[in-house]
Amino acid sequence: MKRLSILSILLILFFGLFAACETEEFVQDGSVSKIITPDGKASCPNSHPYEACGACWTDANQAQSGGCNDSSGGTDTGDNNSGGNNQSNDCPSSHPYSACGQCWTDANQAQAGGCADTGGNNGDGNNGDGNNDGGTPCGSFNYNPNNTACVTSVANGSGCINSDGLFVSSRGVVSNPCNTKEAVLDIERNLGIEIDDNFIAQSGYQGAVPSINPTMTKSDFLIYMKELLKGININGKTGDEFAVEFTNLLDTNNDGILTRNEASQAKGSDPRQVLNLEPIFTINGGLATDDVLAYVGLYLGDGALDKYAGDLPQVVQDNMASFTRTWQPGVNAASRRYNTGK
Repeated sequence: MKRLSILSILLILFFGLFAACETEEFVQDGSVSKIITPDGKASCPNSHPYEACGACWTDANQAQSGGCNDSSGGTDTGDNNSGGNNQSNDCPSSHPYSACGQCWTDANQAQAGGCADTGGNNGDGNNGDGNNDGGTPCGSFNYNPNNTACVTSVANGSGCINSDGLFVSSRGVVSNPCNTKEAVLDIERNLGIEIDDNFIAQSGYQGAVPSINPTMTKSDFLIYMKELLKGININGKTGDEFAVEFTNLLDTNNDGILTRNEASQAKGSDPRQVLNLEPIFTINGGLATDDVLAYVGLYLGDGALDKYAGDLPQVVQDNMASFTRTWQPGVNAASRRYNTGK
């Protein structure tokens, strides 16, 4: 009896250790082993959904680089790419949408959760004819320059929002939020000024305007404006003089700090909303004034900050191109004016 008890204990320990080994992820050449789910099934974890050569990988490329040349092609156990429906996945009925190896209520919830799935689920990222053309992840967005079909109109008629939640210009160009954020970071880095971190974090916003009131020191804003208006001379008045005067007009309480709300009130006090920049912004006036403020968070209007530069006079556009990347939508995505940052 005593011998039988010892044998039972040894068997329990053995199977316990075996189960523990089955649930632990062993990293070898970038792969991990399958895990045992509560229902007793062995499957690849969400972090490594691609199954090949008896191991789990992030994708087929990682499997190949790890020495796995699976002739069967492997299987993606995390995403369902079976023509856009989700009938064959293991997601519960309450969260039927499968993307990024997880289950969601729908594509919108997946996108809001930071999953920009490009696998074709529910046909997101289409070009207007229902076909999936892919795209690239950009934060919580999926940037697909071919997805130009309108889903939601923008109030002022300047464009619309597509199924990925991105602004599409009236010329059919899709906004790139990641490029936008880099444009703002270029200004901060290249001019050595401080732009509100809260604004930078949301600078790629599309559609609805975020409820924030970014701030900036008057001295930093002046550096920015002097760079924008460099080389301007109108009737003996230099760009530097215009920049100083404009900055002072925005600082209505003379505390050395500019805020979005303060700048908006100052600009709104002028019926044309140009303040002292009328001689420079003779064509697009108030729009151009909004544009220079938009890149540092002192103006928040329509989403898609990257469309603003086109309202600026050519000399100001050229100055902007010297320290930041941005672009004005043209005929297609290749018509970016500024696509590099120093």
